[in-house]
Amino acid sequence: MRRAVLLCCMLCCMLCCTGILAVTRPPGIFIQPRYDVFFKAGETVELPCVAEGIPNPRYTWEKNGVEFNPSGNDDRMVQLANVGTIVINRPEDKDEGIFQCFAENDYGKSATININLREAKLKDFDVEDDNTVTPYLGESQTLNCVAPESIPPPEVYWVIKEQYGGFTPINFDARVTMDHESRLRFTNVKASDGQDGKAYACMAMNGIVRKNTQGARQFIKPRGSSEVQREVTYMWASPSDHYGLRGDEFRIKCIFAGNPTPDVHWERTDGKPLPDHVKQSSFGQELVFSSLEFSDAGDYECWATNDQTPQRVQRTMSITVKARPYWIEEPKDVELGIGGTARFKCLAGGDPAPDFYWFINSVRLSEANVNSRFKKVSADEVMIVNVTKEDAMVIQCNATNKHGYIWGDVFLNVLSEAPTIMVPPAAQVVAAEGQSVNLTCRTTGKPDPQITWFKEGRQITGGRYRTLLNGDLHIEMVVLADAGNFFCAAENIYGSQNASGTLMVRRKTQIEQRPLDLEVNADQDAKFTCSGTTDPEEVQNLKIKWMKDNKDITANDQRMTTNNQDNSLTISGTIVRDSGTYTCIATNGLDQSSASAMLTVKDRPDAPVNTRIESCEQGNATIRWTPGSYNNAPVQYFIVQYNTTFSPDQWIYALKVPSQKTSANITLSPYANYTFRVLAYNKIGESDPSFPTVKICRTNPARPLHHPENLRTIGDRKGELHIEWTTMPQIQQNGPGFQYILQFKREGDPDSQIQTKPIDDWTVDHFIYATSDVYRPYEITLKAKNSMGEAQQDAVVFTGFSGEEIPGVVPTNLQAKQIEDTRATLSWNFDMSVVGVEATSINGEFRGFKVQVWRRNLRETTMREWDIGPEEVEAGRVGNEISATVDNLLPYTYLEARVAVMNNYYVGRPTDIIQFRTKEGVPGPVEFFKFRNIGDNHFNLEWGSPMDENGEIIGYDIGYQIVSGLDLGKMQDREPQINNRFQTSEILSGLLPSTKYRVYIWARTSVGRGDGYFIELTTSKAGSPEAPRYTISNIGETNINVTWWVNPYARSGTVIFVEYRKEGAPEWQRSTDEVVNTFKNITDLESGTTYDIRVVATNGKQRTESYIEKVTTLGVAAASALVGNIGWFIGMLVALLVLIALVICAYCLIKRGFEMGGKESPDRGGRYPEATYTDTSRIPERSSDFGPEPRGYSNDYYDDRDRDSYYDYDRDADSMRKSQTSLNEKRPPSYYSDKDRYSDKDRYSGQYYDDDDDYDRDAYEDYDRKPSHRDDEKYDRDDDLRYSPSGKSPSGGRTSSSFV
Repeated sequence: MRRAVLLCCMLCCMLCCTGILAVTRPPGIFIQPRYDVFFKAGETVELPCVAEGIPNPRYTWEKNGVEFNPSGNDDRMVQLANVGTIVINRPEDKDEGIFQCFAENDYGKSATININLREAKLKDFDVEDDNTVTPYLGESQTLNCVAPESIPPPEVYWVIKEQYGGFTPINFDARVTMDHESRLRFTNVKASDGQDGKAYACMAMNGIVRKNTQGARQFIKPRGSSEVQREVTYMWASPSDHYGLRGDEFRIKCIFAGNPTPDVHWERTDGKPLPDHVKQSSFGQELVFSSLEFSDAGDYECWATNDQTPQRVQRTMSITVKARPYWIEEPKDVELGIGGTARFKCLAGGDPAPDFYWFINSVRLSEANVNSRFKKVSADEVMIVNVTKEDAMVIQCNATNKHGYIWGDVFLNVLSEAPTIMVPPAAQVVAAEGQSVNLTCRTTGKPDPQITWFKEGRQITGGRYRTLLNGDLHIEMVVLADAGNFFCAAENIYGSQNASGTLMVRRKTQIEQRPLDLEVNADQDAKFTCSGTTDPEEVQNLKIKWMKDNKDITANDQRMTTNNQDNSLTISGTIVRDSGTYTCIATNGLDQSSASAMLTVKDRPDAPVNTRIESCEQGNATIRWTPGSYNNAPVQYFIVQYNTTFSPDQWIYALKVPSQKTSANITLSPYANYTFRVLAYNKIGESDPSFPTVKICRTNPARPLHHPENLRTIGDRKGELHIEWTTMPQIQQNGPGFQYILQFKREGDPDSQIQTKPIDDWTVDHFIYATSDVYRPYEITLKAKNSMGEAQQDAVVFTGFSGEEIPGVVPTNLQAKQIEDTRATLSWNFDMSVVGVEATSINGEFRGFKVQVWRRNLRETTMREWDIGPEEVEAGRVGNEISATVDNLLPYTYLEARVAVMNNYYVGRPTDIIQFRTKEGVPGPVEFFKFRNIGDNHFNLEWGSPMDENGEIIGYDIGYQIVSGLDLGKMQDREPQINNRFQTSEILSGLLPSTKYRVYIWARTSVGRGDGYFIELTTSKAGSPEAPRYTISNIGETNINVTWWVNPYARSGTVIFVEYRKEGAPEWQRSTDEVVNTFKNITDLESGTTYDIRVVATNGKQRTESYIEKVTTLGVAAASALVGNIGWFIGMLVALLVLIALVICAYCLIKRGFEMGGKESPDRGGRYPEATYTDTSRIPERSSDFGPEPRGYSNDYYDDRDRDSYYDYDRDADSMRKSQTSLNEKRPPSYYSDKDRYSDKDRYSGQYYDDDDDYDRDAYEDYDRKPSHRDDEKYDRDDDLRYSPSGKSPSGGRTSSSFV
């Protein structure tokens, strides 16, 4: 029973749902033909007609307003199954007509537009005779063409007919073109237009019938041998009043005749720029509107110029824009539920305004059967209220004016259905904050469902949330908090449905680095940089793209490249057209951010145009021009240039004109033909010159303005009067018949002896007159004259001289005084009374003296000359004694000198030669300076003696400084310097490993150092030093000499010191480091004592000891150690016991009343009483008291460093302390025990050879530093006698003083 009830309920629900959801729809045609359909007879043509509707529609046709059945036209015509499309096989002319297709079902009737079916045809040209034209070269020419009748209108071309059939199309250009009436236009005829006798023909072609036809043959036979230059003239143009239809392609054209071929330009007369959709074609002659707009209406001007036409030739056309009807708001299908109100609008525009006609199911509204609920609200709107299922229909609207009509075909469908969500919200919508987003919820159902939105279960109302009419949820300016789950519910009286989706909100994309405005000169590169940030989830999608003036920059822009590494845009080789706004767009596909910058490219200005002569009067011309584009860099000034027929290829500067002016007045010379041109200048550079003025300015002849200039005489040849002048160019001659008039006579002669020489050739610039005079004055006059007379300026009498000769007088008593190393003062006697007098023995104008100096016996190769002019002579003259100083001489050189008097062209016989020697100077640089070996703490250097010694070389100085990057350290001098003039190599030691040095060398004379020479070297890494071989010599009582051998090519270990100790003692003492000498004197030893000696090589990081040698000093041993002399020790104990006994006795005697008496011992003074150790030497108290250590290089610097004695760790600590105690009183002052060294912590901060520490950079940084000396410790050169050159030590032994 329960199952039966449930089954009945389900059946009722299905029936109800079936009734509610049953769908019907009136028909609607969506495929139909064009307004005009053309066919070729015999070829299939198709008239498509396809509609949709529920149930499927039925199709009918009308032809010429009468019902038409395609099946009634035999097998040539068939209607395709299930559609209304008609296919006509083998169409004939009787098939032409106006067709209309209808689609109908039970709910309405839809209709197509009226279709005009026409047969395509092309007739032949009318038969005409051949035509021949014979224009002159340079003239314009027109070939006529009347196109034949054609449906549709034909395409017209011009061709060249070949002699044996076939044709070649004519390629149009700025000179040869076709007007809109199919005529062929030649703006100027050239010889090649004759086409070698081939004919021109007009060709018409119909693409539908695939046929062409040609008109009569036309021939051009040009006349003349050269082209005639012609000004621009009007030839043809589109009508002055021209109208077009909105949306159509529209063309206007201007053709101008002229030779050279005119340049055609277009502009709007109202000053507005041409729209972007307007392009120029036909080489500037035609203006093409791709889609005509109402805003294109107005007056347009075409104008043309060429080199022969200073003024524009122009034509003005007025464009009127009309319009066939077009939709403002096109009618739309309406589907609604029962009881609703349906509105249909037919909003259309047009010029003139269209008329509106309404149809119901293809029947005029006035004839249709409609109820009272159907109302015509206005001419372009109808409505139906309270609709029912029976109101389903198709409504047509026709908007018509004289230019055409538009047809609207829509339906009204009344439905009753439950809601269905057709487009639910996307499962996941991603948006960026700040964007507006739509969540879709598109539904069907009648009545229209009510859409309600929820977020996270809560209904959404108001604010930034808005439910659109189509059901979508619009969220304005989303924020991060908007992310979540959204739910839409659709409900009407028949049911409900819902769907959900998720909105994810990303952080918005932002520009982080904005591009900056740039200003560059043309041909330079411009680079914009830009970067952006976005949500971390979208970083992989972030891209940077660039736009210019709101247009994408594509790969076709080869000069504009983007760099994906820094997102930059580079414009290479910029030009003015690159100027504009560049926009950087950062986008991740969700949102984007942009920033813009301006690029301004500055270039040279364009050449001025339309340069012309406004007026040309005698002696004056007014020039006017039109400035070209200044190309983003304002024009600073203009330069006017001219040329004349005298120099047609030479343009001459005339005038500089301020930028605000566009005209100039030029003063002209008489008797010349002038043309002018203008150049513009801005800060980038100069423009190209303008075209020269077409008009020529001619001036009348006149007298010359002045006589020739620069009149002078040349006295290089005796026996001649040689006269020269500067010629007058033709532009200065001012008229025909130009000549020079030369007059001259000897000064003092009567005027009757004036000689006159006319010269007709204006290019002659000199005249030579033979005479026996030597340097005699002449009065000379040179005049300019033409057919109008002599020059307006008075002629000037010039005094010139005949030719000069070798002077006949010689200076005397030449001497050298005040001789320095590079200069000397010479003096000589000369009779100055012969200067400035006529008939002088100088035989010309006195021009001073010539001094010649050369190295003795090398006159040909070393001679130098000094000219002592008259002013210098007067400055250094005392009576007839004249002195002059010559400089830049070679020092320490034997020189020879002589002096001679001179005139303008000759030098007289010189004085007798004198000899003198310059003083010694500083030498030049060494010939070369290089290294022979590089070690870790030394350089083995070699050099060549100076090429210019400039004296006696007495030695060389070496200095060095550390190079650290671009910084140079303190300069340090090697000490001692080299005093052997023949030495050419040396070792510079005591340097730091892996350190760059700049090493200098100077040669030295008694005057001082010469020019330096330096090289830069880097020491090697620290290596392992080799133990040197050594010998011991000059053994005395308290000193010995240790001499070693150093390998100059060693890689390490050129710093040497000596270690020594008493035989059996645990502690080694050491000498100072030796970086120059190869020997060391060890002093303050004890006589008669055996010592262990070893030599140590070090590089500051490592040390290597040599083998140990034993040596015993001369003399008798002193009791200097308890463990060293047991007898002495026992004696001391006995003496001590005796002393104790005596003290006890004395005490006892005092107790008993006895007194001690005797004389006091005199105070011997000094640090050590003589009674104690008679064989020990005194400790020196200053550097001059030190023993026989070689002088010339101080090692005191190294005494202050951590180079003290070393423990012998093989001994125990007790024996060390004992040894130290015993030696405490007798150690040399330059050496310190370990006890003293470690107790003085302020002075010694650590072990010198600590392998655990880094290399002590201070260890050798000043090894060759020159020590500073106080006045009381000056270097005593006499002390050297103790050591050099004899090499004797104070003890009488020999010492080694050799240098490596």
